[in-house]
Amino acid sequence: MRTFLLALLGMLAAAPGWAAGLHHDLTVTLDPAARRLEVEDRLRLPAGTHRLMLAPGLTVGEALLDGKPVTVRGNALPVTVPEGGGELRLRYAGTLPPLTPESRGGGGGTEGAYLPAGTGWMPTSENAEPPPSWRLSVRVPAPFVAVATGRLVEEARDGTGYTATFAEDRSVEEPSLFAGAWQVTERMHDGLRLRTYFHPEQAALAEEYLDLSARTIDAQAARIGAYPFAGFAILSAPLPVGLGFPGLTYIGRQVMPLPFIRAQSLPHEILHNWWGNGVRVGGGGDWPGNWSEGLTTFMADYAAAEGRGEDAARAMRLDWLRDYAALPAERDSALTDFRAKVHDAAQIVGYGKAAMLFHMLRAEIGADAFDAGIRRFWEDKRFQDAGWGDLRRAFEASSGRDLKPFFAQWLTRVGAPTVELAEAKGDGDGVALTLRQGEPVYGLTVPVEVRSAAGTERHTIRLDGRETTATIRTAAAPRALAVDPGFALFRRLSPGEAPPTLRDVTLDQAATTVIAADGPAAETARALAERLADGKPRIAAADRADPAAPLAVIGTAGEVDRLLARLGLPPLPDSLKGRGTARAWTARTPQGRPLLAVAADDAAALQALLRPLPHYGRQSWLVFEGARAVDRGVWPAGDSPLRVSFE
Repeated sequence: MRTFLLALLGMLAAAPGWAAGLHHDLTVTLDPAARRLEVEDRLRLPAGTHRLMLAPGLTVGEALLDGKPVTVRGNALPVTVPEGGGELRLRYAGTLPPLTPESRGGGGGTEGAYLPAGTGWMPTSENAEPPPSWRLSVRVPAPFVAVATGRLVEEARDGTGYTATFAEDRSVEEPSLFAGAWQVTERMHDGLRLRTYFHPEQAALAEEYLDLSARTIDAQAARIGAYPFAGFAILSAPLPVGLGFPGLTYIGRQVMPLPFIRAQSLPHEILHNWWGNGVRVGGGGDWPGNWSEGLTTFMADYAAAEGRGEDAARAMRLDWLRDYAALPAERDSALTDFRAKVHDAAQIVGYGKAAMLFHMLRAEIGADAFDAGIRRFWEDKRFQDAGWGDLRRAFEASSGRDLKPFFAQWLTRVGAPTVELAEAKGDGDGVALTLRQGEPVYGLTVPVEVRSAAGTERHTIRLDGRETTATIRTAAAPRALAVDPGFALFRRLSPGEAPPTLRDVTLDQAATTVIAADGPAAETARALAERLADGKPRIAAADRADPAAPLAVIGTAGEVDRLLARLGLPPLPDSLKGRGTARAWTARTPQGRPLLAVAADDAAALQALLRPLPHYGRQSWLVFEGARAVDRGVWPAGDSPLRVSFE
């Protein structure tokens, strides 16, 4: 879901909210190219004291409460409403900021307008109450089309522009408003209005996106409950984003054709209409935090991997665990602290660890009880705030089990368990083994596989203390044993299970970056260092690099080669020599610390890496031709101490 708006969503309990019973009736005139916004808002306010806020740059021309003037203080409107409620009539206007990738609060321009909820383009109450209901009529000049979250009530075109009215009668979210020079393709599907708002070059993709939207909605509705909105729309964004809103998603026009957008991003955003929009994040009680990203990742991204087979599902679980292995201890956090993906470290916990929690929960209580718990949670909490405790109670009701210890250990602790195969012996037609874990101890159901002449047998062993010993009887003499070979537990990977990846360096804020280039290439290398680092990079001269810290070397090929040789660091692997216009690879320094090297043929080849390379953090090595990754991979894993052969 959208990064900065999720921060608002995830903090509804403690951040600005909306007064109960508040209703907006908005008439909007929007000229994206001129960046001009004019609004008349008739607000129905319940009794009480309200403080309404508008974004900077918007000026109130009229403010009347039940016909009487209201004092405006800058962008704040303090209002006291008598018993029985009242109506506040506001007229305001202003110039929007330019629409750029940094437009966190929205903006406008020749390519359209983007006015997300919660950013003050319409009056936002500081009272922490449920979201308002609303009705919004908007007019934009040709060639623009406007769309808002909510139900499309009516629309019309004439020779000079486009007018439409949208409404939301339930407590969902303030409206978000968009405009663009789009072609609109519509399909009605079981009473739902499905639409694409695409730029002309994407017109050929419309039917495929509509097909996928219909299939995804049907599949999730069958599993959870009826789709909660009047339809779903896919908007082509001029910005390099992928954002989700109630009933629509806003995706960068450049990435729209990429297969992973259709295969993974679109189903993820559709599912957020249940989790995050249909049930809001909040009301956490003893266990606050944003649960919706982990549940959506599990039910969308991971479900798609399961649909491709166990190998794909295992690979995704291993990706999550390797991401976590790359996370420095000082950047780890409890799931109850996760609010939104403000950086990669937060995503590793809030998406990956949380998704693994749901994977382990399903294994613990069974698929039928898990699915019943999902349906119960939806029925009980739709269009309400919900927290981790509400999820626990739904799964307890469906499984008949006390799940508080399970949830408490995974939600409130920082870190992950370690699992050790302390001893394993073949014993006739069986295996005697001892499992051990570190402190603090977790309650773990540990998968174990035994291979014998009769085939592979799968078992589980319960590990509730520091150590347990068990004997597994097999159908034939055992040949080999593996503990958690499918990576079904959220745990710290053992040596050999986590070969170096880019994230070992980019996530570590103690890492040093050395620039190995001159002139314009040096400036580009510094810009790439900024893009790669999950935070502010520490750029230093080679002789000041900390040998005990992770190291990144970025620059042109010859300079990188010479610097690595001078420092006694691993050179470019033979398998990558002479390939592409740029190469990136990982290794270990002589001190055992992670090393990331990026070597490009020239400044232009470095420049081409600025956008794509940061998206490949899970890889150990890559080869680029310009901006395209033509080859990539993860170095082979070493021997795992969780595997033993009896032959």
